[in-house]
Amino acid sequence: MPYVYRDIEPTDAAFLLEMLRLTVAWQIVPTADGMPPPVLVPPYAFDDLGRPGDGGVVVTYDDDPVGACWHRLNLTAREHEGRPVPELLLAVMPAHRAHGIGGRLLDRCIEHARTAGYPAIDLVVELENPARGMYERRGFEPLGAPDARDMRKVL
Repeated sequence: MPYVYRDIEPTDAAFLLEMLRLTVAWQIVPTADGMPPPVLVPPYAFDDLGRPGDGGVVVTYDDDPVGACWHRLNLTAREHEGRPVPELLLAVMPAHRAHGIGGRLLDRCIEHARTAGYPAIDLVVELENPARGMYERRGFEPLGAPDARDMRKVL
């Protein structure tokens, strides 16, 4: 069964919360089922998923979601040229990594943000995270110092 990519929907909130836990716990050793140990994430992060400006992509395999890349404006959103900039998040279940899924999700999510009219898109990534190279190859640059965790892609 091939991977299927689709737009996020409000009903994806619980899955996106799990994906957010993966982004926070990217270097924590997973449990036997491949999921990271519990990481506290504020429940309000997705209470109103589907509000104007939200966008992104979920990838499924055998109709089960296995990864996502999405963007949202948060309360502390930075600006670019006087306009708000959403933050991007990306995660793929451990068993489905190293198949190019993350890059395809990222490309689709960047296009979502561009289509939504955002001037740029931000993300936060640790220096040691292997995904940082994927972001850099797609034009994300550190905000501030070259070793900054915060990165931006101007759209």
